[in-house]
Amino acid sequence: MVDKHSRSNADSEAEVWNAIAAFEKILEVMPDDRSSLETLSHAYEHIGDRARALAYVLRLAHVVLGERDADSAAHIIAKLESFELSDAKTLEILEKLRVLGESAEPAALEASLDGGAAAPAPAHVPLPPPERDAPVRFRVADELSFAWRLYEAGEITQEEYAAVAHDLAELSIDGHLSTVSVLHALERKAFSGMERVMGYISRESKTPIISLRSFDIQKDAIKLLSNEFMIRRGAMAFGLIKDDAMVVVMNAFDRTLRTDIEKATGRKCHFFMGLPDEFDSAIESLDSD
Repeated sequence: MVDKHSRSNADSEAEVWNAIAAFEKILEVMPDDRSSLETLSHAYEHIGDRARALAYVLRLAHVVLGERDADSAAHIIAKLESFELSDAKTLEILEKLRVLGESAEPAALEASLDGGAAAPAPAHVPLPPPERDAPVRFRVADELSFAWRLYEAGEITQEEYAAVAHDLAELSIDGHLSTVSVLHALERKAFSGMERVMGYISRESKTPIISLRSFDIQKDAIKLLSNEFMIRRGAMAFGLIKDDAMVVVMNAFDRTLRTDIEKATGRKCHFFMGLPDEFDSAIESLDSD
């Protein structure tokens, strides 16, 4: 029998792998994104893979050297020095960072950075696929797919996509019980095109938009899903039509979510979209009842 501590450790590691997959997705779009490189290094250290952790610090070092960012050099030096370094090319990179950090004369710095063959960037290391989450757990991969779809459709910019994906990945390993979704991430950033994006999602997913504030949430409906399911999966049953349930979802493109909801409720469900602030307010009102 697996005890709660073992399950907790397994869940924690699965969440780290989900975050790793998320930040790898960001790097596909923005390969020099510093936050992603640093977070990946930290994530690999967390699971005990110091070789990969070092590989991402080295990638970050290449970015800092390429941008001649003297202010960041000391931080990268400290990270590198936390590893046992013996490889000649890695030590060469460390020395170049030290020269950069000392704000050398431009000519001397140019010679130090460009002299000799540059050390190649570490090769991309393929990652194992993230585990299939239990139905009640937040699925970062589905939200990243949602964000990517908006980016490919031109509904959000590359920078907005990267920022949203970064927030999703960080929040997925935060540990707090809260709804993490693309719409929540956009709303937190005061995204000006929310109405346009909601219209696009509604059309493409064939999911009507409703205002939860316009409904008196039925107690028999709200009991169909557990609080943890509602918060982690971004879904709420708010009304009944005979034996069918009306459900608002934060990710209208997530077909697995719809299947999981119908399995959890044991009912045929009719799905709607809602604004994240109204969803959160509805959840908070349940806690106060």
